[in-house]
Amino acid sequence: MKTFSSSVERINQESATIHGQFGGQRKTSGYHRNPEWQVKVAEAERFMDEIRVGRRRHTDFAEAMSTSDFPKLFADSLDRQLYGAYMATVPTWMNYARAATVNDFREVKRFATSGVRGLLTKVGEGAPHERRAQTETEYKYSVDKYEAGFGLTWETMINDDLGAFFRMPQDLADSVRDSEEEFVTRLYCDTSGPHATNYTALKGNLLTGNPALTRDSLQAAITVLMKRKDERGNPIVVNGVRLVVGTGLSLVAQEIINTTEYRVVDPNGNVRIIKGNGVSANLGVDTNYWIDSVATTANANTSWWVFAAPNGVRPALEFGRLRGFEAPALYERIPDMRRMGGGDEGVSFETETAEKKVKHVYGGTFVDEKMSVASNGTGV
Repeated sequence: MKTFSSSVERINQESATIHGQFGGQRKTSGYHRNPEWQVKVAEAERFMDEIRVGRRRHTDFAEAMSTSDFPKLFADSLDRQLYGAYMATVPTWMNYARAATVNDFREVKRFATSGVRGLLTKVGEGAPHERRAQTETEYKYSVDKYEAGFGLTWETMINDDLGAFFRMPQDLADSVRDSEEEFVTRLYCDTSGPHATNYTALKGNLLTGNPALTRDSLQAAITVLMKRKDERGNPIVVNGVRLVVGTGLSLVAQEIINTTEYRVVDPNGNVRIIKGNGVSANLGVDTNYWIDSVATTANANTSWWVFAAPNGVRPALEFGRLRGFEAPALYERIPDMRRMGGGDEGVSFETETAEKKVKHVYGGTFVDEKMSVASNGTGV
């Protein structure tokens, strides 16, 4: 078998000939006189007979048959798999923006009042008391409708042996989360970092010198928030603080928060070991992936924001959804094709496509500049 198997392998070569594989012997008469020739012929007869009766193993043919012999059968890979879609960003906006519900598409108004609260004044006998006037600040915005969808032809659905299109409705739902996060990001961030309209030195919410994010600068920002006062000088209570950064500062922010000990050297060279970082109390960190897309300059890697928790009297931001449509709504076109004799098909009669879409209605605005502090981190 070994002799004949090697001969079968050589036959597969284009240059091989049957005559050459059997020793190249020529007949000297009506019979082959060479013993080697006779052995090979007998072995070939036995091999073919065993094939006929089913006694040859499949492995005996492995050397003779390869994928190159079957260009059509192996044209497409038999080992295929579908990678899942990228994971949607984890929304962070609800940690520092207030969620609200609006009734319709008309402009909604929010009013902040002040002017009456304040310390009492001493009044002498028969003297008039202080008459205080209430002041109002107006904030307004409206919601808009946002949609996206897809259509699949009947042929595409038939060919979808990997189920690639079954997760597309989930992709639409993930698009809603991304859209909300991106929308809120644009309320406090622009191409250069902190939104140029909402963060200014005049409003007192842009840190002097735009310091980089460090423990000291973060502590200074938190101190600014904790010292906020209203128009009559009353302290504004801040119950919690959120630090918001892009991906470029995510590790830096986590290191600051997770530090459990730091050392301070005084002017005399004395070293003090302080337990705790001094800033982690009532402080949370949010990494907003959309900052990297909204801020298109290098400031995306250096900008950072601090927000008062939105559960206070006034939030820094408000994000509103339409009443009755607080959650995204998924739709599909009703199919209008049926087989003669019965049986619906989930596609359009005209184009033989199946269509689905998602609808979401939302809007928002920047509310109170006192409830946030920011820096572009450039040191300028």
